[in-house]
Amino acid sequence: MTRTVKESESVPEKRPITVHVISDSLGGTAGAVVRAAAVQFDKSSVSIGCLSHVSGIDQVRAYRERFIGSGAPTAVFHTILDEGLREELRQEMDAAGIPSVDLLGPAMGILSKLTGSDPLNIPGLVVDRDASVVRHIDARTLTF
Repeated sequence: MTRTVKESESVPEKRPITVHVISDSLGGTAGAVVRAAAVQFDKSSVSIGCLSHVSGIDQVRAYRERFIGSGAPTAVFHTILDEGLREELRQEMDAAGIPSVDLLGPAMGILSKLTGSDPLNIPGLVVDRDASVVRHIDARTLTF
């Protein structure tokens, strides 16, 4: 059944959003996560900006002032290794009313707790996808 919109009804305008990736390395990990989520929406719905090689909160502030407009629909997804900088970034985004997602911190916290060791905290380390410690199990092959 097709519904006709009356002139007195307002149709919400779909505004494109910008997701800003912030990383202490190149931003590839966060960018891949954002792209994986963005493909679930109309092509023109989501654009991605990136700030890479971040070493301090002043870089984030300068980027926010220049590229993250006030009131525009936006979010920040970040992969920052340094716990202090992650916290500063979160506080900065909260104060500006910008939703942010820490993509790396929670995972590193769990792995640190389980292994009983601290992470190396070296930006840019490359994942060895052929490493024997990584096992891939395809859920389609599991039977119960």
